[in-house]
Amino acid sequence: MSDHDHKAGTADIGCLEAINALYEYLDGELDNPELVAEFEQHLSHCRSCFTRAEAEKLLTDRIRKSAENHAPSELRSRLGKLMDEF
Repeated sequence: MSDHDHKAGTADIGCLEAINALYEYLDGELDNPELVAEFEQHLSHCRSCFTRAEAEKLLTDRIRKSAENHAPSELRSRLGKLMDEF
């Protein structure tokens, strides 16, 4: 069985849909519980998408931590206000 195969009888959103939903999922913006479950089901059997999701999560976490450690408080404050307005 390849990374993209799945058990007979189970619905699979497929790799394309999983990659399209990846950033919303990682950012906690995927608000449809059924789609979250389908996404997580896909990751549970697709090594390729799971690996990509883990790499993106690690990269996002590293960037977030780097920005917290090096960005001046004024900049963080201004960016926070801009994001709140967005």
